[in-house]
Amino acid sequence: MLKKMNNIFTKNKVLIFLILLTIFLLVPIIWASLYSYPSADDFSYGTFTINVLNNKGIFALLKGVGRQIHKSYYGWQGTFSAVTLFSLNPSVFGGSNLKCYFLTPIIIITLLFIGLYCLFKQVIKLIKSKSINLWFLTLGFFLLILQTLPDKTQGLFWWNGASYYMIFCSLELVEIAILIKRYFLNKKTKLNYFILSFLAFFISGGNYITALQQVIILVLLNLYLFFIKKDKSLLFVLALAIIGFAISIIAPGNAVRARGVESMSAIRAIIMSFGFGLKKAYEWFTPLNFIVLFLLIILLIPTYKENKFTFKYPLLVILLIYCIFSAEFTPTLYATSNIGEGRLWNIMYISYLLFMFFIMYYLIGFFRRKLIERKVFTTNALENTISIVKNYSFVIGLSLVAVISTILITNKYSMTSYNTYRILRNGEAKTYSEEYKKRISILNDEKIKDVTFEKLSNYPYPIFYTDYSTDADSWLNEPVTKIFNKNFVKVKE
Repeated sequence: MLKKMNNIFTKNKVLIFLILLTIFLLVPIIWASLYSYPSADDFSYGTFTINVLNNKGIFALLKGVGRQIHKSYYGWQGTFSAVTLFSLNPSVFGGSNLKCYFLTPIIIITLLFIGLYCLFKQVIKLIKSKSINLWFLTLGFFLLILQTLPDKTQGLFWWNGASYYMIFCSLELVEIAILIKRYFLNKKTKLNYFILSFLAFFISGGNYITALQQVIILVLLNLYLFFIKKDKSLLFVLALAIIGFAISIIAPGNAVRARGVESMSAIRAIIMSFGFGLKKAYEWFTPLNFIVLFLLIILLIPTYKENKFTFKYPLLVILLIYCIFSAEFTPTLYATSNIGEGRLWNIMYISYLLFMFFIMYYLIGFFRRKLIERKVFTTNALENTISIVKNYSFVIGLSLVAVISTILITNKYSMTSYNTYRILRNGEAKTYSEEYKKRISILNDEKIKDVTFEKLSNYPYPIFYTDYSTDADSWLNEPVTKIFNKNFVKVKE
């Protein structure tokens, strides 16, 4: 019966269905993005760039980016790469109507997919798996992350929060892919070294979580290459990462920002980060996450025979990964005495899923080796297991699709696609968009200088982040007042 089904439902057909499922689930997300608009820091960092391109040209726009970097570096934060992205949020290219902001989730989703694809493309080559599994891994992780992000608003629909974390996280995945390609698959070219060097410096000017994690990974890899392979070629990349990180850290603006928050000592932050790492690892070890990761790993069972990894040090590997994961909590604890908002958790969650996948794959390899050494798991049994996976891989793939589909339905209220579909169906997104467009028309009316907006009738989750304040002097209102040349902007009490 299974063999007959295997002939009908081939692995390629299951993959096609998974691709169609992905497209189907993306539709409401992309559709809802058409009703999203900038808010809060989008205007704060767009003071010198929003409504500039169409009126003054590209050089004025670039000058505005430079002014914003300078202002932020000395007055608020040193993350120069991030501020560059903040200054170029999509609404900058939509003129005074801010109409291009809908590109925000499209950009974030695309870069996330590219990052995962690049990473797993090299991983598949490294463990000598079939190329078709690249798509199962990429789509499996892509759907899992996209649907279950801890903070969907700040991770997908609000440019300032999403670009600060999600874009740099995606770029780090590409960077790791290049590291694997160069130093473990020996595919060294001048081009990938240049890209690697650029990414190292650019990422170091982004959020401190990703920047710190990058430095840790590069330090560990340099130690491995130096002592095991006598290769010093990665030292330059590490130097760029450290230099960029240092430029970001020593910015005068960081001290200005620190005055408004309560920090903690570095030692205490490091110690507490291990506790928060354990806490989040427990919270995110959900049935859905475990099942999806496990099904993906089953597809890779034949690779244990093909690759030459020994899987000898599980405790050391788990401890090392736990330390790297926990280090993600340190910068925010040190700076603000807490682990921050959901936009930070998003990238921690992504790295958690990838780390868990690696740990699970490694542990299975370790126990497999031990069972074979002790003759509990014979070579014949091993061959039979591999044969089953190869012959009935469609069942595994179909199970993956079925699990994802079922849990998306049963847990629909926590899924991104359902939440965006809901606000499209009940009209919240459309109403919000119409009200926001009225506000834009008022802002563009040069005759109106004193602006008092009506309150919004609804706040559609997850596309809405925050509104203007009732206080005209609020930091939420001042940037848009300057951009549109008004006396004041506020919302009615």
